[in-house]
Amino acid sequence: MPTRAQMSAAEAHKEGHTPLMCAALAGDTEAVKDLVAKGADVNAQDDEGRTALMFAVINMHHGTVKVLLESGADVNVRANDGGTALMLVASCGDEEIVRLLLDKGADVSGRYVSTGATAMDLAAEKGHAAIVELLKRAAARK
Repeated sequence: MPTRAQMSAAEAHKEGHTPLMCAALAGDTEAVKDLVAKGADVNAQDDEGRTALMFAVINMHHGTVKVLLESGADVNVRANDGGTALMLVASCGDEEIVRLLLDKGADVSGRYVSTGATAMDLAAEKGHAAIVELLKRAAARK
């Protein structure tokens, strides 16, 4: 009988998750550093178009986000639904990660395919006023 770790690894593989994505999801910054040093593709996408950065962002793993950004993660990769890392974190309400992504050139105008919602729409919907202001300032600079 397979162990829980083996089943988790099999499930991750089935969804197209790379080891780097799994480490980012877990917030295992040291494993992320090791995998990147060994040549892991920081912009690889799973079956739904998600990246390691998106997994780190949605779980608000600050250290992991920083390492991925320093390693060249593209902040503007779009998942199959049109979502970006910025859109995910705007909904979560983490100002620090929003700033990190904006500093790396995150596109504030991206929209979800199905709803047309932007990062600003998502932040406003969740009541994250400070993030809405950050996004407004970023949009004005473009």
